[in-house]
Amino acid sequence: MKSPESRSVVLTFASNPMKEKEKRWAANLTFPPGAGPDDMLELAFEDASGNPIAKGVFEFAGMFLDVRDGRSGIKYSDFIKGKHATGIWLRRPGVEPVPGALTFA
Repeated sequence: MKSPESRSVVLTFASNPMKEKEKRWAANLTFPPGAGPDDMLELAFEDASGNPIAKGVFEFAGMFLDVRDGRSGIKYSDFIKGKHATGIWLRRPGVEPVPGALTFA
């Protein structure tokens, strides 16, 4: 599997609807042009105010990815391996874990 050569593809994941604004989050997974199985894909995280999420753990594609300064990453082949894993959670210090899902804008 490989990304299109001509453009990036971005998948956006967001927290389930939460009344408390401080619990909301969004994550963008970017597939650069021509990315293949050995490439790293960047994940960018922000809170409901658009600020980078300082620290956390993102459960995604069957893995637990460290989030630091609003960033994380996953190898393309690991994303493909875990594409059927259903758990999508963001865990942050001092905030209860919040589930999320792929969104379509």
